[in-house]
Amino acid sequence: MKKGLIKIIVVIVLLFVSQFSFAQQNSFTVSGKIKGLDSKYMHIVFKDETGTRRDSIAVINESFSYTTSIKEMTMISISPGVEAVMKRTGRGYFPAKSSLLQFVATPGADIKFSGKITDFVDAYPKGDEANKSLAKLNKSVFPLMNKSVNLSLKIANKVVTDSIAIKEMEKTGKVLDEKVITIKEKFIQDNPSSATSAWLLADMMLRSQVSNEKATALFSKINKEKLVGTSFYIEAAKRVDGISATAVGKQVPAIISGNTYDGKNFDLASLKGKYVVIDFWGTWCGPCIAGMPKMKEYLDKYQTKMEIVGVASESDDGTRWKKFITDNPEYNWHHVLSRKDKDYILKFSVAGFPTKIIVDPTGKIVGRFVGETEEIYTKLDELLK
Repeated sequence: MKKGLIKIIVVIVLLFVSQFSFAQQNSFTVSGKIKGLDSKYMHIVFKDETGTRRDSIAVINESFSYTTSIKEMTMISISPGVEAVMKRTGRGYFPAKSSLLQFVATPGADIKFSGKITDFVDAYPKGDEANKSLAKLNKSVFPLMNKSVNLSLKIANKVVTDSIAIKEMEKTGKVLDEKVITIKEKFIQDNPSSATSAWLLADMMLRSQVSNEKATALFSKINKEKLVGTSFYIEAAKRVDGISATAVGKQVPAIISGNTYDGKNFDLASLKGKYVVIDFWGTWCGPCIAGMPKMKEYLDKYQTKMEIVGVASESDDGTRWKKFITDNPEYNWHHVLSRKDKDYILKFSVAGFPTKIIVDPTGKIVGRFVGETEEIYTKLDELLK
């Protein structure tokens, strides 16, 4: 009996140690002491397989430490909660990466920050190669980003009202923004084996900071053999593939999903025989919402010839998306929610919202439009009249 009990205890202990070890291997720690970090709490936001995760990080005497689990390489930002870096204008603010702590998290990583906070986050990560590389990049671009956003802030808050001075400030801001993009492109070229380069390219594509031709050329320089298994490389590859797959003249990629408003399976192929507008949008996107009445007008105008498929990108579980559709029953077209397992935003290489793609009755893409523009309606009249 005693020997049997001892064996059971040993098994339990081994299981506990194994689970503890596994948890350690799948967690990362980020910590640091940053001069000027005078907030009580910081706020961390990142995406994983469950969706968007949010948490608070306590700050004591300018120091912090935070540990959590993660399954794959992820770019993470932390809002320091310091008023000095908030670019406030009226009731809103200008979002700026230079106002955030940014780092690469991987299972088992120990990332440490050092630096200072002035009117931007002049603090950078160190630890593994990816974070050393990211620190090198952000040390170059954060000060420039901060100068640019400060100029925009002065104009928005009417600190400067002279029209000539405003034009000069806008010109200076444009030069700074272009310099940032040039630095980013050179960084990718000079660091083809860095995971940060793969992430950076995908991020630039997402923000429409690089042309499709340039993105394809830069991607060809990235070291596939070293980075092919990383989440950053996979995303960049999918975006580059999406450029080619969703160009005008190509057959539209499949959209087959059960993530729909009514819970029924949707298949884009079922709409063949009609013109289809695929509208990539989000409840957070003002221009997307502003364009919906015109979309409804055109759906009614060409109701026997045309269909609309709304593909939404949301940071939550889709609650806001469902509520919006419920509250606006007049937008009674097909609604699909893009999710991590079926990421149609990535698959179609959508870089700006709204993006509207016109598909002809045979399934061929005949138009692609970024932003709420009259061009799409001119094109629809041309095709459907």
